[in-house]
Amino acid sequence: MSLLKRGKVWWYEFWFTGRRVRESSKTGSKTLAKAAEQKRRRELEEGFNNLEDVRQERVRTIQDLADEYLVSYKLRHPRSATFAEYALGHVKRLLGDRRLSL
Repeated sequence: MSLLKRGKVWWYEFWFTGRRVRESSKTGSKTLAKAAEQKRRRELEEGFNNLEDVRQERVRTIQDLADEYLVSYKLRHPRSATFAEYALGHVKRLLGDRRLSL
């Protein structure tokens, strides 16, 4: 964990999983550079351990889920896709803007 000043900009450097990470903090403040380094290290650690935040993927509207389902349904059952579009059309019209938590 080290900070380097190149010109007016601070850079940070550290080792993660056997690789050197050297990136610009894009700031002239040493305090902000240290915070940026800690944030970047945390991002790498969370991604490495599959701890990333996926709330946006978990909370979706019924319309989004219905559209996704319809695409896969058409591939599996091409002959009855018209009926599925009809039935899901009513669901999307009545409940489409509501959110589901998966």
